[in-house]
Amino acid sequence: MALLNELILLGPGSFKWALLLGTLGFIALYYKLALSPKRARLPVYSTHSGWFGSWYDSLDYLRDSPGVLKAGYEKFSKHGHFYQLRTPVRWVIVIPPKFVDEIRTAPPTHLSAKEAANDVQQARYTVSPIVEANKFHFHIIKTNLTPSLELKVNDLLDEISLVFHEEIGTPADWKPVVMARAAHRIATRTANRLLVGVPLCRNEEYLQMSIRYTIDVFGGADKLRAWPDFLKSTVTYFVTNVRERQKVARKHLIPYIKARREEVEKLQHTSPKSKPVDSLQWVIDAAPNHQERDPERLMYRLLHLNVAAVHTTSVTFLNCVYDLALHTDIHSALRAEIESAVQTDGWTARSLSRMRKLDSFMLESQRLAPIASSQMTRAVTKDFTFSDGTTVPKGSYVLVPMHAMYLDDTIYPEASKFDAFRWSRLREQPGDENRYQFVTTSPTHINFGHGKDACPGRFFAAQEIKLLLAHTLLHYEIQLEDPTGLPKPTWYDRSRQPNQTARVLFRAR
Repeated sequence: MALLNELILLGPGSFKWALLLGTLGFIALYYKLALSPKRARLPVYSTHSGWFGSWYDSLDYLRDSPGVLKAGYEKFSKHGHFYQLRTPVRWVIVIPPKFVDEIRTAPPTHLSAKEAANDVQQARYTVSPIVEANKFHFHIIKTNLTPSLELKVNDLLDEISLVFHEEIGTPADWKPVVMARAAHRIATRTANRLLVGVPLCRNEEYLQMSIRYTIDVFGGADKLRAWPDFLKSTVTYFVTNVRERQKVARKHLIPYIKARREEVEKLQHTSPKSKPVDSLQWVIDAAPNHQERDPERLMYRLLHLNVAAVHTTSVTFLNCVYDLALHTDIHSALRAEIESAVQTDGWTARSLSRMRKLDSFMLESQRLAPIASSQMTRAVTKDFTFSDGTTVPKGSYVLVPMHAMYLDDTIYPEASKFDAFRWSRLREQPGDENRYQFVTTSPTHINFGHGKDACPGRFFAAQEIKLLLAHTLLHYEIQLEDPTGLPKPTWYDRSRQPNQTARVLFRAR
């Protein structure tokens, strides 16, 4: 703690500050090299040799993980072989897709999704230790959020209409929009209509915090993973902005939470069945004891839910809008389906489920533009042996090369081709009506994981994205501003970031 105080007092412009931080970096490097778990007895994918070969390999992975995993897929995974490669943080074992079901059924005492998720988000440092120790707030996604989606459709539609009017407007002529900024604001505000409700979801300072905090959690976690645990609490202050975001969140959420508790206490005596229906109330009700109902602790849980609700939804919505702008030939078919479903059932969960072509389009967009190059990461907490006899040792991490699998022509015919209705055609086959959906998981569709550890928020994400895309199609004509196509995304480690500067043209219908 004394070291932390000294660093803060010296300031980032000080030579001594740089020297001290450099010393911490040296300690971290020594710790990683000296104390990292022993490597598995498996083939190694490497394109560099010599003393610094694995270091250069890790840089390749940092800059182009999909390219590295695709090359490893062709050499090993496609043929059912395990291998290992070097990442900036550790050696990882790459599991062939044929063993996805064995990961799904492996006991958590051996292959831990929880430990891997904690490693991905570094939630102990980017949010709070309490959300890592007990994630009861995530259980409300299954028990409250998903069952309540039918009741909240009109609320979401109301927010979508307002935020589109503010961000896009109703232009009579083609209007260029920097889509990344607009998509994050639209998706984040829509999600927060359900998370914190009106008026907080419309507060500009809170909205900016919500967007930036989500980015900072994942970006900060990427940086923190390279440091040993005993230094992370200190390093967090220098490589992330999460503490600044939490100050803004505290300013808005603490009074909000206190007011809600007072409101509910009054309702207990007058109208106990009239409690608000939103995430804050669900978290309060799910809190197992008085300590967990403390406003500060509730704030951290709401922030954690915000990260879960906003990240995948906003990035997937952005990718889908880019694909709509690229493939204008599918607009009429999608509009016809949306209009027919709404005319029959109104704006309901049932009508959204009838939008099979839209669902197929979303799934195809997600297949070719996933948020990560790998999925189903597990921490090996006890030696585990797969059915072919391969043993992965305790202390290692395993993953499945998702993006490379999605480009395999033996699994997906013409895998590199964007086929918007690939999945809706498959659902026309008798017995397959409920398969191949955006929310469906399978050994060959693992965007949300697979099995009991699959993302519980995917149903909410699917509903929100469908509503956002339906509004886009019914109210606007869209196309790319640049007729030559969409600029490439960027990759950092396993994470894919859609282009942040591309502009999409909107014109009101």
